[in-house]
Amino acid sequence: MKTRIPARIRVLILLVVIGVAPMISVTLAGFIADLNGCQLHEGYAQACIVRGVDIGGALYTMTVAGWLMLISLLFLAGGLLGLAWECILLLLRMVWSKRRRSSANRRI
Repeated sequence: MKTRIPARIRVLILLVVIGVAPMISVTLAGFIADLNGCQLHEGYAQACIVRGVDIGGALYTMTVAGWLMLISLLFLAGGLLGLAWECILLLLRMVWSKRRRSSANRRI
């Protein structure tokens, strides 16, 4: 039996992904630069030759995209708060349904 994920949960997960994307970009750029012995600088693109191709500009763009975190952290916070709220509601529904079942069994 397949369970379908509600649309509101999908939206909250999308908000978390949008919020984390700039962090992933900066981390990946740093990892690629370290792996290839290159320097990263926020002020300008530095040459980084990998297999004969200069990827310094792409790494610079990925690093500067980290500034989007100032905005995307709001998406991340909203998504995480929404998911936490959904978890609380799920737990409350489970407790309420258990109480309803136990009170129904007592009446019989």
